[in-house]
Order: sequence, then structure tokens, then C-alpha cells
Amino acid sequence: MPRHRTAPQPQGPPTHRRPRVPRVAALLTAAVLALAGCGLRLETPAPVEPSPDATEQVRARTVDDALDLATAATGLSGSATDPAVRAALDEVAAFSTRHAEELGGVYDSGLPDPTPTASPTPTAPAVTDVTALLGRLVDDAEQAAADADSVPDPALARLVASVAAARDGLADRVATVGGLPRPEPTADAATAAAVTDGTTPAPDAPAPDGAAELALAHDEAAWTFTVLAARAADDRRAAMLQASAGHRTASDDWARAAGVVGQPTDPRRSAYALPAAVDDPAVVEALPRTLEQAVADASSHVVAGAPAGRRAQGVASLRTAAAAARGWGAAPVPFPGMPELATAPVD
Repeated sequence: MPRHRTAPQPQGPPTHRRPRVPRVAALLTAAVLALAGCGLRLETPAPVEPSPDATEQVRARTVDDALDLATAATGLSGSATDPAVRAALDEVAAFSTRHAEELGGVYDSGLPDPTPTASPTPTAPAVTDVTALLGRLVDDAEQAAADADSVPDPALARLVASVAAARDGLADRVATVGGLPRPEPTADAATAAAVTDGTTPAPDAPAPDGAAELALAHDEAAWTFTVLAARAADDRRAAMLQASAGHRTASDDWARAAGVVGQPTDPRRSAYALPAAVDDPAVVEALPRTLEQAVADASSHVVAGAPAGRRAQGVASLRTAAAAARGWGAAPVPFPGMPELATAPVD
């Protein structure tokens, strides 16, 4: 016989009821939508200017310095009476403008300018003459060299190191045409600059990428300068032998840093090929600066291949090689050690 389940009998309404959460949420949503339809909206905080990180601070500082140099040089050029001085000032303006452009220019977030504070950030003194511009070039070169060593981004480090080397060249030219001694960096710039004992790596520093290639570039320069010295007149022989000795020492130091001394991976050779037209005086005249430019190119890759805080020797090597190339007659270029950029002189 089938069983019939008796339905439970109601016991009366409960004393308390729980609120139905979905129903309450739906009512709240409807209320918000109704308010929105009446033209009311919830307030949201206004966007704020993002805080620059360490990389952006270096980029922005290098751009600001470049634009200040360009503005100052342009203003001084308009009143310069000496054509050589005017040409040098125009070069400062042109190179500095290129530097700012390659670095990306002034950052603009698109947000409204903040309300000026009662204590504005102090600015550098105005440049009113060539002597002041020369001092600014020297200080800004030191600042760029220090920033190249410390900035986290290796590609930016290489670019900023090149800017430092270019400012060295501009300072040398302004000092020469103006008949002025090149000043020492101010105390602030000297403090900012990385401390280095020259162009060779510290003994305990890990080998940066490109160290072996830089040893090779120095070795080729040392060998070739020795050959050129044997063929040179007395007035150039001593300078070539001195250059050869300096490159030999640097080659050995960088090879030790790379850990290739006595190893099959040592890229250095016993001899190097000379240009086919080595008897051509024009070729012999150009070869020393070509060798130094090759060292500068290798140095810039070492800068990019080393970690932040370990680039000082690479930066110093780039600045030294760029100066040596100019000493052998190379024209100043806006980006020493970076042949992928327009390294031909800027008109």
C-alpha cells in the first residue's frame, strides 16, 4: 500500500525575519540610478602629477641642462663680435638642442600646471657671458657623467654618457676660441661626479659586457700607433708612442677585468691590418682619430653593459677617447661613441 507523507503543519509566523540582502541591494542600486538621472554624480579625486622615478629624474635633468645651455648660447651668439666665438656658441646651441630632442624633450603629462608654491625651486645663476657659459658646460658635463653611472636604465646611461663627452668637447672649443682656461668643476658638480681613478676598471669590479671588446680596441690602437710612430716625423713620433703606451696599459687592464688574459677567449691579436693606402698622407693623418673613435664606441657599449654604480670607468674611458680623437683632429660630434646617431657635425 502506498505511503502518504503528511505535510508539516504551520507553527505560526516566526518572531523575527532576516532582511533579504539581494532585494535591499537592488533597491539601493535603483536609488543611485535615480539620483544619476536627476543630474547628480559621485565625486572622484582629481588626477595628480605622477612622481618621477630615478630614471625620469636623470632624463629630465639632462634635458633641462641641455635646453638651458642652448638658450644661453643662442643669446650670447647674437652679441658676439668674434666669428670664431660666434661659431662655437652656435655649435653649443645646436648640439644641446639635439641632446634635448634625443632625450625626449620636456615631459608633459597634459595635466594643469600646479599652483606655484611660496618657495620655488632655486635655479642656477643666469649665464651672462662666455666665461659663465664655459663654467656651466664643465659643470653639466660632470653632472651628466655622474648620472650616467647611477641611472638604472642602461640605454639612457649610454646616451647621457655620450652627452657628457660632447659637453667636454664643447667646453674645450669655447675655451680655445675665447682664450680662456678651462675651469675646474664647482664644488657641487665635483661632489655629484662619480669618483674614478682613470679609465680602467676597479680590480674587484665584475666584468661588464663589452670589456673584452674594449680591450681589443685599445690593443689595436696600441699596435697601430707603434707602426705609425716608426713611419712618422719627429714632431709626431713622440705623441704616437705616448698614445701607444697608454692604449697598451688600458688594453691589459680591460682584458684582466674581462677575465680573458691567457685564455682562448682573449680577442687580442699579434698584428692588425693597416689601411691599403697607408702611404697616403691623408690616410695617415686620419688614422689616429679613427682609432680613438673606435675606442670611444667600445667604451659606450661598456657603459651600457655595466650595472648602475659600476659604470664610472666606462664613462671616463668614453670621455678620454672622445677627447683624444679631437686632439688628433676629429671634428666635435653631438653623440661621441654612438655611431648609430647622427655623429656628423651639426651645421
